[in-house]
Amino acid sequence: MAQIVSVFVLAYILWNTRYPLSGYVNPEFYFLIDPFAMVVTSMAERVLLPGLAYAAVLLFITFIVGRGFCGWICPLGALLDFTSFCKSLVMKPFKKREKEKDPLPLRYGKYLLLGSAVIAALAGVQLAWFLDPITIFVRAFSFTIHPLVSGSIDRGFTALLAATNYPGQLEAAYDYLREGFLSLSTPVFNHAGSILAILLAILAISLAKRRFWCRHLCPLGAALALPARASLLRRDVSRCEKNCGVCRNLCRMNAIKTDNSYLREECVLCLDCVAFCPNDKTTFTFKRQRSAPEQSGDALMTRGSFIAMAGAALAAPPAAAAFAAEKAKGPRKPPRPGTLSLIRPPGALPEEEFIQRCIRCGNCMKVCPTNVLQPLPLSDGLARAWSPVLDTRRGYCEYRCSLCGRVCPTDAIEELPLERKQKVQIGTAVFDKRICIPHAKGDNCIVCEEHCPVPEKAIRVKEGTVKGKKVMLPYVVADLCIGCAICELKCPTRPDKGIVVVKVRKA
Repeated sequence: MAQIVSVFVLAYILWNTRYPLSGYVNPEFYFLIDPFAMVVTSMAERVLLPGLAYAAVLLFITFIVGRGFCGWICPLGALLDFTSFCKSLVMKPFKKREKEKDPLPLRYGKYLLLGSAVIAALAGVQLAWFLDPITIFVRAFSFTIHPLVSGSIDRGFTALLAATNYPGQLEAAYDYLREGFLSLSTPVFNHAGSILAILLAILAISLAKRRFWCRHLCPLGAALALPARASLLRRDVSRCEKNCGVCRNLCRMNAIKTDNSYLREECVLCLDCVAFCPNDKTTFTFKRQRSAPEQSGDALMTRGSFIAMAGAALAAPPAAAAFAAEKAKGPRKPPRPGTLSLIRPPGALPEEEFIQRCIRCGNCMKVCPTNVLQPLPLSDGLARAWSPVLDTRRGYCEYRCSLCGRVCPTDAIEELPLERKQKVQIGTAVFDKRICIPHAKGDNCIVCEEHCPVPEKAIRVKEGTVKGKKVMLPYVVADLCIGCAICELKCPTRPDKGIVVVKVRKA
């Protein structure tokens, strides 16, 4: 039940992370308490993020009670349990209950991933954006699940209204939903399929073995397992005499051994062993029972896993150097018309710092009211993959909005007051005189000037002559242009635009 409540709370928070952010809870909290994301990002960027204090609190709680976060709070863990539950319902008529053996050495894989991520961070490469389970869940929810559900409801109401000739009560219900539940418009994100595929792959492998990701791969779980190994709350089976094996086969994390001892660092406090113990002999207590089989003396890491970790330590610096070299090259090809350029949101850190700080959680893209913020594709280079940029053919940066900085958990985007944000130059508009209607054809068109939101007007017009005709020619006042790109979006020329926004080149 706690898992269900936790997932629905996070889903509610994410659902309400949308313009204009009225009555919402900031989703950054889930990232701030994430020690893996906070530590790796801080190490890669060489900064002390505020989230480190929150993460330290979670690590301290884990030292007291164990990995309760993994069993009670983590949304990805809850989805994995739900997937296994669905599998058990389907397979129950055809298959006997699954039996567990002693904990497998594969569990050291998560420590290998954690160590590799830390080594990469020391070399200046942040991998939390790809490996962190909270980020994986939030990104998939924001880019695929929310648009799918919101869009389906919106289309359903639209079709129903049209079929019933727009009755007043139904229209009122639809308006109510649009104001408080649905987005202003259904967002669409590039590369949502590949982002969802990662989540589905993690769920799919759990069909082979319960919580496979949590048991063997999750670096956040490994980070929490370190203090959990010495946790003060312990499983007490001193009264158990039969060792029937029910608890071992029920254990979601394969933490219980055949001799009824258990691995404290693997236990996620699901309490199945307590709830389903046939003789009510299993409990959890803060009292240490010296005579009871509590935990075997297994080392946290075997010789094989140490060798693997050493190999990763040797391989990580060259890989990180290659990764950094790719990052330094920038985009592989110059941006073409209609492709994404590296125009970052207002308040974004300088490019190299931004790449290290951004964990690609998608909060800034989800909250954007015009859907202009889009994830960069993997084809643009792994260093920048899925980081937010402006897709100026899809939308524009709303002049009266500064919400992206408010939901960024790592301060990769600074939270700017609206007055300051309206003066930040993220790009500059440039006319293509071969396409712009007044410059190319000598016909009047001032759409760009009319839509420019800058009070002093960054786009102005002057009288000129083109092809023997007098015409009002638009031009850009570079010092006033902030690069919001509404002029490019509204430009009537197709398919190429007569005015485009390009990244500001700083000296």
